[in-house]
Amino acid sequence: MFTLALFFISFTANSQDDLLKLVDTAKKGAQKIPSTWKDTKLVNVQTTKVVDPGVMEFFILHRFGNVGGEGNGGFHTLAGFDIASDIEFAFQFGVIKNLMVGISRSKQQELIDLDAKYKLLTQTSVTPVSLALYEDVGVTPELNSTFYGTDSTTPRSFADKLSYFSEFILDRRFNDHISLELLGGFQHRNYLLAADNASNENAADENNIPFAAAGGRIMLNKHSSIVFDYYYIISQYRMNNNANAFHNPVSIGYEVETGGHVFEINFTNASYLDENNIIPYTQGNWLKGGFKLGFSISRVFNI
Repeated sequence: MFTLALFFISFTANSQDDLLKLVDTAKKGAQKIPSTWKDTKLVNVQTTKVVDPGVMEFFILHRFGNVGGEGNGGFHTLAGFDIASDIEFAFQFGVIKNLMVGISRSKQQELIDLDAKYKLLTQTSVTPVSLALYEDVGVTPELNSTFYGTDSTTPRSFADKLSYFSEFILDRRFNDHISLELLGGFQHRNYLLAADNASNENAADENNIPFAAAGGRIMLNKHSSIVFDYYYIISQYRMNNNANAFHNPVSIGYEVETGGHVFEINFTNASYLDENNIIPYTQGNWLKGGFKLGFSISRVFNI
């Protein structure tokens, strides 16, 4: 009996060692997949890409007015070219492997954002997907009289001017031409003016707005791609008012990599460049010309 027990223990230990060796062999044999994305952002959604340690990426983003007849579009504004709906510049810094932090400033609400992205998984020949977590906190220093959605007679505290954005990003590079991603999370505003009257079908605006999103890239050649993304906003208030006021953000763009630069020209119905504004405030209607021309330029530097 004692001999049988020793045999069993020895067999179990050997089996565990063999299993660990198989895992180690799989890890060592995993082939790296070429980078899924050229940049850390598509048009309006984040990607799983992070800046490498010791590298800084600088962004300039610009969005014009409506191309068509909605609001500020049409002939008299030269299809929106006379108007800057939003302008943003941003800096992203690689801290350690798979972690970057950033700071940005947008024209709309004078919004200042601090953000961080951590890549939890990287796609290889063994790991079929990449996974990242993105977090953002924004603050507007605007005066009470111009702070979006507030009444000028009530002073706003610093906490009232804070907003937050959190999401998971899951993606996969399927081949040399097609990459897709799915996203999910929520956007939170500390302060808003409730609206629950009959015109809103008794639905009040929400501090927390969940969303789901999708995006992708179609590579045309080694240096250029078609990119696209879509947000589905989960909000009873926005569903009730969707026909007249709110619309889900839809975007398409053309992306070109030239040396250390990535240039993109795009069209979207979102007037804003920052997620803390895109999620709650997108009102453009593509079918009525409520989409805007925009562009972005990024450049990486070793620091």
